[in-house]
Amino acid sequence: MKKTLLLVALTWCAALPARAQTGLFVGAQATGASLTYRDAADNLDFGSGFGVHAGLMLGSSLGILVNYDKNTLGASAGDTELGQWDLLGRMSFIGLGPAKTYLTAGLTGRTTSSRFYNGTSGDFDFSGMNPTAGLTGQFMLTSKLAIDGGVLWTFGKFNDTHGYSTSRVEATGSRVSVGVSYYLLGGK
Repeated sequence: MKKTLLLVALTWCAALPARAQTGLFVGAQATGASLTYRDAADNLDFGSGFGVHAGLMLGSSLGILVNYDKNTLGASAGDTELGQWDLLGRMSFIGLGPAKTYLTAGLTGRTTSSRFYNGTSGDFDFSGMNPTAGLTGQFMLTSKLAIDGGVLWTFGKFNDTHGYSTSRVEATGSRVSVGVSYYLLGGK
């Protein structure tokens, strides 16, 4: 994981001198998320939530996106709260007029809280940092306002488990989001 973080950081640092800042943006989004535990019998329903984000486009093809999403996932035994923090790099993939898509990858810190896990009642809190990848996009409405969307997948294990006997719990998460961004300095 440290090698992945180092590789992402070095890529960004190499790109900084080559590109001028073209847009600092902030925004909010509605999100939907799911979480699939590898070895658990629990079935979590797709849950809705909200999020906020900020980003910086470095030229027309590279950018950095910082994101936070909070979702409530339903289950027959009770809800699971899921929070996710992202540090993502974006590279332009396809652009057509005011619309642009980005290949997106980076790291996600995530935490869950539930009163039920794998057939057992209690207080369960899982957390960990894992790799994330997906596709995001923007459609510029004006030079400062954009509609955003994205699909992200997070892979790996929760390394910190409280309330459960296993020290690691493997889970794959997926998210979809739709929101708006406002460019503070410029835009495209």
